[in-house]
Amino acid sequence: MGKFFLVRFIQCFGVAEPVDLGVKVLARQFGLSDRQVSGALTASVACGAMIFSSAPEGKGRPKRCYRLHDGFHKKLSQASARPTTHHEAAVGNLLIHESKKVYQVSEKTEERDEGVHLLADARRQRQPGRLSVVNRLLLSVLLCRADRLGVVSDLGSSELCKITGLSKERLRNRVQCLIDQELIRVYVPGATSSVLSAKMKSTYFLNLNHPELSVEGNATSVLVCAMSDLPSTRVRHAHQIYSDIVKLKRDPTAFENDQYKQILRFFEGQLLSFFRLLQVMLEKYATDMLSKHWSDLGQSVSSQWAHAQEWRELIRKDFRFPKLLPSVDGDHPKKIDEDQYAALIDDLYRRVYVLAEQIKKLLCQASEVSFGTMDFVIVPQLMVPGYCGVTLLTRPHNSDGWRGYLYVEPFTEPVPFRCESEIPIEYRYRYGLLPRPSSEMKVT
Repeated sequence: MGKFFLVRFIQCFGVAEPVDLGVKVLARQFGLSDRQVSGALTASVACGAMIFSSAPEGKGRPKRCYRLHDGFHKKLSQASARPTTHHEAAVGNLLIHESKKVYQVSEKTEERDEGVHLLADARRQRQPGRLSVVNRLLLSVLLCRADRLGVVSDLGSSELCKITGLSKERLRNRVQCLIDQELIRVYVPGATSSVLSAKMKSTYFLNLNHPELSVEGNATSVLVCAMSDLPSTRVRHAHQIYSDIVKLKRDPTAFENDQYKQILRFFEGQLLSFFRLLQVMLEKYATDMLSKHWSDLGQSVSSQWAHAQEWRELIRKDFRFPKLLPSVDGDHPKKIDEDQYAALIDDLYRRVYVLAEQIKKLLCQASEVSFGTMDFVIVPQLMVPGYCGVTLLTRPHNSDGWRGYLYVEPFTEPVPFRCESEIPIEYRYRYGLLPRPSSEMKVT
C-alpha cells in the first residue's frame, strides 16, 4: 500500500514541491480510505521516503506539508533509466481509479476495533472482479516492462518482489488473482536447467484487451488458427519430446534413429514443467521468424534454409553445449558431442520452421490482410502431444495498420469477429485466450 501511495503521490504532484493537502483530501484524490492514506504517510516518513513539516495556521491543529525526502529524490534521479513504456496510457488509467467503485472507510467504521477492520478488508478482497490497489501496482509494474504485445519476459520474480514489496508467496497469490480476473492470460514460470545456457525468467502474457487495460484505438489483434489433426500435417508440441523420453526409458529399443535417441537423452531428466518452457522458447523463435521473414517462409524448399544460420545461432545461444566425455581416443568423443549438439540444434530449428510455415499457410487464407507488416506472439497452451490450434496476438508495425479478430481453419473462409469477446467462449478457453475456471477443471 505504501508503494502504491508513493507512486500516486509522484504521479499527481511530481517530486519537487511540498503538498499541503490533508489526509481526507488525499484519500479522495487517490481512491483510498483515510486509514490507508494515514498509514502510508506514516510508513513513508518512517522509511525516509518523505518528510513533513507543520506550521500554525490560526486556531486548531497546525497545517502539515508533505514532500519527497531529498535523499529519496536523489535516488530516483540516479536510478537507471528504462525504455519508455509501450503502455503509458494504460498504466495511467490503471492507477487513476478513484472514479470507480472504491471502498471508503466511514468515521463510524474507523471507531471499530482492528479485528473488524481486518474482517472488512478480507470481505472486500473477496468481491469478484474488484482490482485492489496492490494488484494495480503489480499490474502497472508488469505493463511498464511489457513489449508491444503485452509480453513480460525480462523481469525475474526476485526483482518483481523487490519492486512491489511483496513476498514470493504473496506474489504468487496475486499473480493467480490477476489470472482469475483475466488480466493475465498466461503465466509461465521461469527455470534453471543443466541444458540451458542461463536461467530463464518467468514470462507473463498480459491481456491488453481487458477493459482495465484497453485504450481506444489501440487493441491487440487476435488470430485463432485451428490446425489439422491429420498425422501427415500435425505440428508437434514439445510434449512429444517428453513423451518420447518416457517411452525410451521404458523400452531402450523404441526408436531406430540413433541421432534422435541422442536428442532425447540431451533432455533426459528434465521435469514436465521444463517442456512447457521449452515450447514457449520454440514459439518465440517461430513468431520472430514470422515477424521478420514472413515473405521468405514456405516459398520453396530452399527458403527453409535461407535464414537457417541466423536461427540456429539464436537457438545455440540458449542451449548449453553438452559436457564432454573423457577423452580416450584423441578428439573422437569431442567430435561425437559436437555432432550430437549440431543434430539437436537442427532438430529444434526444423520444429520452429514447420510451426512458422504452418501458421503462415493458415493465415494466408485471409488474403486481404497484410500479415507481412505485423509482429506476432503465440499464446502458450496446456501441454498436449500436438497442437489443436495456435492463438496469435498481433500488432501492425505502423499505427494505421490492420487490426481485427479472425478464426481460421484449414481450407475454409476465415471467420471475422468485431472484438475478442465475440469469439465463442469455448474457443477462448481451448486456445489459451482465457484460463478455464477452476470449477470446470477436471482432476486427472
